[in-house]
Amino acid sequence: MLIAMMAIAVSFTTTSCDAEDGEDGIDGVDGQQGPQGIPGEDGNANVISVVFNDVDISIGNNIIDIPEITQEVVDSGVVLGYVTCCGNDFWETLPLVISTEVRLDIDRIGLEYLRLVSTFNQTLNFRFIIIPSNVDTSGIDLNNFDEVSQHFGL
Repeated sequence: MLIAMMAIAVSFTTTSCDAEDGEDGIDGVDGQQGPQGIPGEDGNANVISVVFNDVDISIGNNIIDIPEITQEVVDSGVVLGYVTCCGNDFWETLPLVISTEVRLDIDRIGLEYLRLVSTFNQTLNFRFIIIPSNVDTSGIDLNNFDEVSQHFGL
């Protein structure tokens, strides 16, 4: 009897079924929906803000290296420029025009850089906001740094 039981046990362990041997079973019932998770934070749609402090600007062309300016941004994105100096707690939008003799403006945006043209010499702080082309900026006053910063959570 012991030998017969061992033979049966060996035959069960050495013989197995294959998925192709039978038909698929019926799908089971789905479980209940779990509770709602905690809401995440809003993103900024890949908008990038870069700050440059204590940049010496001279009369004429001034190059600022910004590796975050990609070819996609050059082709169809937006780069906003803001400037502040002298301990001010606010950012002014570029172009900065104080008089016909005092002017600072973004002259060219290229791959990984931009060129500023200035009619004066001064040490300034800059903030550039890089917005990809797939980001909708309608309804935002792009000349108002506080509004742009608040909208994109910068």
